[in-house]
Amino acid sequence: MSIKHIAQMYCVNGKYFADMYRNKLSGYSEWCENELGCGFYFNAANIGPYMSLDETCLSNGEVWTFLTNKDGHGGRGTLAAAIPGTKSDEIISILIGAMGKSVRRRVKEVTCDLSPSMMLIAAEVFYNAHVVNDRFHVQQVYNEAVDEIRVDIRRQLIAEDNARDKSEPPATYSNGETMRQILARSKHMLMMAQSKWTDIQRHRANILFRYYPILKDAYRLAMELRRIFNMKISPTKAMGKMNRWYEQVMTLGNNNFRSVIKTFKNHAPTILNYFRRRSTNASAEAFNSKVKIFRAQMRGVRDRDFFIFRLVKLYA
Repeated sequence: MSIKHIAQMYCVNGKYFADMYRNKLSGYSEWCENELGCGFYFNAANIGPYMSLDETCLSNGEVWTFLTNKDGHGGRGTLAAAIPGTKSDEIISILIGAMGKSVRRRVKEVTCDLSPSMMLIAAEVFYNAHVVNDRFHVQQVYNEAVDEIRVDIRRQLIAEDNARDKSEPPATYSNGETMRQILARSKHMLMMAQSKWTDIQRHRANILFRYYPILKDAYRLAMELRRIFNMKISPTKAMGKMNRWYEQVMTLGNNNFRSVIKTFKNHAPTILNYFRRRSTNASAEAFNSKVKIFRAQMRGVRDRDFFIFRLVKLYA
C-alpha cells in the first residue's frame, strides 16, 4: 500500500503526506548524505559466507548490480550492496574500496549467472571464494539450442507450405494438428520432464519425435543433463559424467550444440563448483522478483534514490 493510499484513508492530502514522509519523517535526506553520498549503497554487516550476484533493471533501461546474502532469506539482512551499472572494472573498484581484505575473505561462495562481467566481479573481489554458475542458467543455454532446432524446422515447413498448391489442404496427424501446429505448440513441452506431460502433450511428442528424431535425441540429452545436476556427487565425478554427456551431444552433429559445448567447457570449473554445495542463484532471482513487484506497486521508479532507500529499509 502506498503512502498516498494511507493518506486518503485518513482524509489527508495524498501528495502533501507523501512529500512529508519523504522529506521529514522517513530520514531519507540524512540517509542520502551518509549512505548514498558516493552514488552507491554498501553495508558490510550483510556480507556473509554465501553471497549472490545479479543485475536488475530498475526503469528505462537503467541496470543496477545487487550483491545479496543468502542467509538473509529475502528479508532484512539480504541486501549488501546496490551499485549502478554493470561495468566490471567500476564495480570491482567500488567493492574493493568499500571493504577490507578481512571482509572479502569472509565470503566462501558466490553464485551468479553465466554473465562474464558478473563472474569477473565475483572472482576479483572475493578472491577466496568459489564462484558458482547457476545450474538453471546452464540448462537454459542447452534448452535454447534445442529450441533453435525446433524453430529452424518450423521455418522450413512454412517455406514449403508457401510454395505448395493451396487447393490441397495441409496434412493433419492423429491428434488433428498439422506439423506446423505441433512444432509451434511443443516449445514448453521440450523443456519439461515426461512425467509432467499431459496426455495431449505426450501424443504430440510421439508424433514429433517419430518424424524428427534429432529433436528426440536432443530432448533425451536435455533430460540427461538435468539428471546429472540432480545427482548428489562430487565435482570430480560430475566432471566425468559431463565429459560423457559432451561426447553424446557432439554426435548430434548440429552447429548449435557445438557452441553450447564450447560455452560449457569454457565455464567448466564454475559449473562444476555447483556440486560442492548444490548452490543456485535462486535467492538472487527471488530478490529480483521482489524488486520488480515493488516497482510495479509503486507504478514505476520516478525517484531512483528514494526507491533504493525504500529497498534498503525493507531488505538491508
